[in-house]
Amino acid sequence: MNLRLKRSENLRQGLRRIAEERLREVSQLVGKDGLTAEPVHTARKTIKHLRATLRLTRGALPAEARKERNQVLRDFAGRLSGPRDAAVTLAAFEKAYRESLDAGRRPRVRLRWVAQVRQALRGQAHAPVKAETYRDAAEGVQRLAGNVLPFEDDTRKDDWTDTVETGLRKTYRQGRQLLADIQNTPDAPDAQWHELRKRVKDLGYELALIRKVKGVKPLLAKLDEVGEALGDARDLTLLRDYLNKVPDKRELTSEEQQSFRRLLAHIDLERGQLHQRALKIAQGVYRRGGKKFTTRLTKRWRSWYTG
Repeated sequence: MNLRLKRSENLRQGLRRIAEERLREVSQLVGKDGLTAEPVHTARKTIKHLRATLRLTRGALPAEARKERNQVLRDFAGRLSGPRDAAVTLAAFEKAYRESLDAGRRPRVRLRWVAQVRQALRGQAHAPVKAETYRDAAEGVQRLAGNVLPFEDDTRKDDWTDTVETGLRKTYRQGRQLLADIQNTPDAPDAQWHELRKRVKDLGYELALIRKVKGVKPLLAKLDEVGEALGDARDLTLLRDYLNKVPDKRELTSEEQQSFRRLLAHIDLERGQLHQRALKIAQGVYRRGGKKFTTRLTKRWRSWYTG
């Protein structure tokens, strides 16, 4: 499955081809009786690619049609969030707990709260998503086949400006503005960090379509680093929220309470370090204004496309 644009096809036809291939991939995954963590992850990631393509082509799509398609995809992805959230929270727990141990030493006795958290998260992470909980949403996604990108005209040879420049510039500017907002906000809220991560991922998905264009691969590498750091920090946020809901913490023994507090402190420290690492790299990604960024990329796209 070739998910990159080719010189041999015009831009809109190439974008449509890739979007339809991604839609078929999702349809094949959801044609089962139930979904476990791995296919859920694949389906949700593919849907993120599709939604990013809708944002990229916002300048060439009827606004209402784009919003409807985005909502259909968003609704379906939301039905699959449970096992995925539990899986990443479990992975974050195992890593953070191991790193929080005093000098790497295992506790002398088995800690009840650790076993309870691990058991609960494993149960949620490995529980299949029953088909009846997402079937109607999946049918909505499948109905998009053949018209996921409803361009009014996709026969023009090179339509970069009208097709993707508006969307690409908006995605870039949104990420750049969020970066500035976070830098100017002491103790920026988790929601703001999460929004920055989404815009970083969107920009990466959009640029991945033109990976062969000069300068795009190094930029994608930086976006991957930022996205990974923000993703790990987000997983730790989910873990902390989960741990805050652990019942009967007052009934823990002194040793258990100490280990619990040590884990929370480690989570906060690690999350702060990940945020700072992401900010440092993101400054290099968003160093240009939106117009300069897209103008530069437009020239390089045309050079590659006609080369």
